[in-house]
Amino acid sequence: MGRLIGVVGKSGSGKTTALRNMPPKETVLVLPNQKTQLPFKGSVKNYVKYDREKKKGNVIITSTLNHLPGIIKEIEALTHVKYIVIEDFTHFFNARTQSDAFRNLTSGNAAFKKWADLAADVFNSVFRTGDLREDLTVILHFHPEELDTMEGMKYQIKTPGKLLDRDIDIPSYFTYLLYTKVLPPGKDTPQDQRYKYITNDDGMRPAKTPLGCFNMEIENDLYTVVQAIDKYETGE
Repeated sequence: MGRLIGVVGKSGSGKTTALRNMPPKETVLVLPNQKTQLPFKGSVKNYVKYDREKKKGNVIITSTLNHLPGIIKEIEALTHVKYIVIEDFTHFFNARTQSDAFRNLTSGNAAFKKWADLAADVFNSVFRTGDLREDLTVILHFHPEELDTMEGMKYQIKTPGKLLDRDIDIPSYFTYLLYTKVLPPGKDTPQDQRYKYITNDDGMRPAKTPLGCFNMEIENDLYTVVQAIDKYETGE
C-alpha cells in the first residue's frame, strides 16, 4: 500500500520551500492554482507542465477534487515517480464550496446531500492508500484553522464543515502528520533556519509521527523527512 504524509501550515510558513531538495525526476506536483514559480532555486527548470501524450513533465494544475483519483492513477503507472505532492489541499475544498453549483443547493435534501457528497469525494480523492503502488508516497499540504481554547491557541486542519470532520476525520489517515513552525527573527536565528517542522503534539499543533522517528522539531526539508521515514520503516 502507498504512504501518506500530511503537512499543515499557514501560507508563507515554508510548506512549498520544503520541496527544494525533492528529486524532480521522481516527483510530481499537483497545484490547485496557477503558481508561475516555486520559491526555491532551479524550480523553473526542474518543474514543468506535464504532457499527457508524451508522459513528460511533472506539474499538473487542477482545482477539481474529482480529478485527483484519475491523476494519481495515471502518475502511479509511471514507475520512476516515487512522490506525488498535492499542494494546498484546502484550495480544493474552496473551489468546491465556492462554486455556483454547490452554493445554489440551499434547501431540502439537496442542501444536506452536497456535504455528504463532498465528504465522499474527499475520501475517494487520496485517502484510499491501500489501492496505491507500494513504493508511492503521496504528500498533502493543508492550511490550519486557529482555535482559541481554554488552554490557549491551538491548530487543526482547516476543512469546510463539521460533517467532513466527523465522517472523514482527516488526521486519522496519517501516520506522519507534520505542522510548520516559524521562529521569530533574531541575530541568533539565521533566516534560512527559522522554518521548522513540528513532528509531535506540542500542545498547540497536533502533529504525530511514530515513536523514535524524529526529534520534536526538525528542519523543514521534505526530502530529508521521507528519507528518515524510509530508514525508520526498514529498521536502519
